[in-house]
Amino acid sequence: MGKAVCENPQGCSMALQRIVSIEQDRRLKWIESAQLSFQAVPLPSFAGVMEGLRMPKASSFHQNPMAAAMAAQRAEEPWGINRVHAPAAWASCAHEQVKACEGAGVKVAVIDTGIDSSHPDLRGKVDGGFSAITKTENPSDYQDDNGHGTHVSGTIAAKKDSKGVVGVAPSARLYAVKVLDADGSGNLSDVIDGIVWAAKNKMDVANMSLGAPVDSEAMKRAVRFARGAGLVIVAAAGNSGGSVGFPGAYDDVIAVAASDYEDKLAPFSSRGPAVDFIAPGVDVLSSKMGGGFASFSGTSMASPHVAGLAAIVVAQGYVGLNGPDGVMSQLKKAASALPVLTAEMQGAGIVDAGKLTR
Repeated sequence: MGKAVCENPQGCSMALQRIVSIEQDRRLKWIESAQLSFQAVPLPSFAGVMEGLRMPKASSFHQNPMAAAMAAQRAEEPWGINRVHAPAAWASCAHEQVKACEGAGVKVAVIDTGIDSSHPDLRGKVDGGFSAITKTENPSDYQDDNGHGTHVSGTIAAKKDSKGVVGVAPSARLYAVKVLDADGSGNLSDVIDGIVWAAKNKMDVANMSLGAPVDSEAMKRAVRFARGAGLVIVAAAGNSGGSVGFPGAYDDVIAVAASDYEDKLAPFSSRGPAVDFIAPGVDVLSSKMGGGFASFSGTSMASPHVAGLAAIVVAQGYVGLNGPDGVMSQLKKAASALPVLTAEMQGAGIVDAGKLTR
């Protein structure tokens, strides 16, 4: 991660506004389809899962292996949550009042399509937000009208209450930063405004499950400004199968590629030297706008796993000691490379949450 160059946040913020006004604004499609399954699915009951395991049928050998993996997951814990060993981290503070091992006290900005704050797994979790589209902090303006941001938010911090699903950092607090509209499109200037808002409002972590093949000096400076303010930015690597998009390609951003349930690189996942980590991104079960749950695929689903892991690190106090570099260092120490995959496919590998709290 690069060095911050902003010593005066207020001055840098004003400078960014001037840069954006000079640089041509662009309206882009920031959410790429992973071209895999995007379907609503019912949560399996624990009893049903156990019954299925006790009584395998001959026909099961012909089933899609992904379907079998999904069926075997515990009702509240999607396979990705278990793959990053989030429950091992939670166990380390099971008897503590303040759940630092669950990301307690950490502010996570979800820079996306908004959040459905009425969803049962997210109700009471959203402490505020901002619509870069309307330039207001009115809660009605940053409600989700697409579903993408709600799904991402569940993976980060859905409540741990034995109902629905659970996020990687279930005690973290969420802030909805709406920069994209109902079809996943948005102005470059709005995405930049969302980053700056998160930094100026002292967010600890920002998840950006979005990207575009467009480098922008204004966005690069916004990211650098945010990092100088102590914000840890995690972003999707992209679903083109090619090089990492922006903002994930910037040195000041943690870029996340997607793995499947067999620890292989998802075929759609972008790759290259900008990739920092890999995380589950195929058939990821999480909260669905309007209630219920859905299984989505994409690096958009991988990124929030790492954002949740970063929240757990921040809760341990590493940002106060070493800033975003401290968070990156701890994540790398807890990561293990996956067999067969190259560094350009996985960066440092997959992070083990259990190692973050030891």
